[in-house]
Amino acid sequence: MTGDDERAEAEADLARLVRRLRGFSRRAWSQGGAEQQVRALAEALVVIGGEGHRLPTDLPTHSLADVVAVVGHDALNVGGAAPAVRTLLLHALEATR
Repeated sequence: MTGDDERAEAEADLARLVRRLRGFSRRAWSQGGAEQQVRALAEALVVIGGEGHRLPTDLPTHSLADVVAVVGHDALNVGGAAPAVRTLLLHALEATR
């Protein structure tokens, strides 16, 4: 798989996860540790994305989908990061089923 293919796959996974999270109810956020998993994903994406982002400690749950969209996109803009980002996204997709 080429770097462009890996990035395209990661972008598709990011879009799928963000759509899923935007549809979450309060109940869905509280089940199976979904909120904690998504917060951990956001933190990991911030680390990959580098400088310029720092997540507030009081980030409301309803904003997590948008946060993941932004920091995920930034992480994908880091050269060579697509495989690591995709691994994180696949884990989050599994955890939020």
